[in-house]
Amino acid sequence: MRQIACTLIIMLIIVLGGFPGTVKGQSFSQLSSDILETIQSFYPVRSTAMGIHAYDHRFTDYSSKSVDRMVKKLTDFEKRLYRLKSASLSRHDQINYQLLKSNVDIALVDLKKIRWHRRSPYLYVDESINGIYYLILSNHAPLPERLVSILNRMRAVPDFLATARKNIRKPPQLYIEAATDMLEDAMRFYKDVAAELSNKFPERADELSAVSTRAREAMNDFMVYLSGLTPGPETDVGIGKDNFNYKLAHEYFLDFDSDSLLRLGEVLFEQAGEAYRQHVQYFENNHQNGTDSVFVPANFTKQDILDYYNWEARQEKLYLQSQEILTIPDQLADLVVIETPSFLRSLVGMYAYQPAGPFDSVQKAFFYVRPIPDDLDRAQLEARYRYVHRRGFKGPVVHEAYPGHHLQMQIGGLNTDPVRKWQRNLMMIEGWGLYCEQMMYEQGLYGKEDAGEWLNVLDGIRFRAARIIADVKLHTGQMNYRECVDWMVGALGITNESGRRFIETEIRRYALTPTQQMSYLIGKLEILSLLEAAKKRDGDAFSLRKFHDDLLAEGSIPPALMWEILSLQR
Repeated sequence: MRQIACTLIIMLIIVLGGFPGTVKGQSFSQLSSDILETIQSFYPVRSTAMGIHAYDHRFTDYSSKSVDRMVKKLTDFEKRLYRLKSASLSRHDQINYQLLKSNVDIALVDLKKIRWHRRSPYLYVDESINGIYYLILSNHAPLPERLVSILNRMRAVPDFLATARKNIRKPPQLYIEAATDMLEDAMRFYKDVAAELSNKFPERADELSAVSTRAREAMNDFMVYLSGLTPGPETDVGIGKDNFNYKLAHEYFLDFDSDSLLRLGEVLFEQAGEAYRQHVQYFENNHQNGTDSVFVPANFTKQDILDYYNWEARQEKLYLQSQEILTIPDQLADLVVIETPSFLRSLVGMYAYQPAGPFDSVQKAFFYVRPIPDDLDRAQLEARYRYVHRRGFKGPVVHEAYPGHHLQMQIGGLNTDPVRKWQRNLMMIEGWGLYCEQMMYEQGLYGKEDAGEWLNVLDGIRFRAARIIADVKLHTGQMNYRECVDWMVGALGITNESGRRFIETEIRRYALTPTQQMSYLIGKLEILSLLEAAKKRDGDAFSLRKFHDDLLAEGSIPPALMWEILSLQR
């Protein structure tokens, strides 16, 4: 009788909707795997960056048939997710459900509404570079094995760019210029990579040269093609208000639209500007602005500077531990501060952080710094020594390494759930980096008062607030590119030509990365709101270390979802 009763119960569960987390036998776990595998397969270069290497031999297939198939799959996933909407899921899976739906929604809007593959030639150039760069960077396999994938991707460049030529019609002039400039860098990059690999594998030097040459010829042909295109209207630079609002809601889970975001950005910019102006006056009235007199030893060398960079990263890691600001896991990947490699110098500016792929079996991350001359003249030597003497590398380390991007992304990658490991939401990543700049100042890293460093913090907030305004107005059609440049130059008080060129480059990047710019300051504010709510809830029992540990353990997910996870009230 007991066996019959159990059988009847199982049958009843199946008829009524299956086991918890299923609808008519459909498993949420299986659906999660299907969604991740489909997205990872369609975006092979993104997968390489994340440490998934099943697709290392190819680029994304942006042909019409391939994109149509992907859109159908994503649409089907939306239906399957809807059927699971009322399923009995654990709290953890409820968050995963929202994350997966976000991943599907954003992939759909990119392919079906914004259609980057038809409007942005830069997309193809960027993927051509990163497809090789991520393979060189990875330590998942010995270099001879990775060389096979590098050669395969190089061979795929001509067909990849041929697809681009079929797809791209009347892109905005700004997109053409961005792609053309990057093509120059891409051709140098491919040439340098082939030369570096030929030195390591002389027996394959002829093959590398031939494959690299064909790839660079295809890039040059693509450049010629772009130069002959009739540009589209300037208003096509932005993705439009509806798409911008969709990304705010579905990528970041924000409960306000672009109009509200713009008003918030304008208020934040005014507040940050006033705080900055007041502190500039205080700094000028109360602190010496001259050059410190510091004895510079005769034997101070380039290696001493590099040693200092790595020492500073270790010191800030130790400071976090000694002050109990957060818990640093034992299995944290190494972070190596190195000069930007020669083959990347056309692509990387002053500083850059390159994370390890969270799925990679071997974890190693790099902090790139601008190259140091082999022979420093006396003036350069003294300037570099003063920088080391005042520990000027603290600020970059805080944002990029400890406790910033490196620590946050490493802890997030330790989450064993593949859904959480796959997420790289910019509002958490960039919001955390900006939050750390202020938090570490308040936690005494710079001593009781460092008026110059606080001025840097305030200037960073002011700049990120201006970015919000530029981001919204550019993509909702309230400013064109030139108007956006002029506004930002004037708003930030930039008076020199080099500063203007920097802003021109910045705004061009904003046009290609909608909502990224607002993610810094809005992400920071969301984390600060969570912090205040946790303090209010916990009272005297509040622990900053526990708050940080709980926040980072969930992965690089939108901070807006942390309210539910941490059981906090807005």
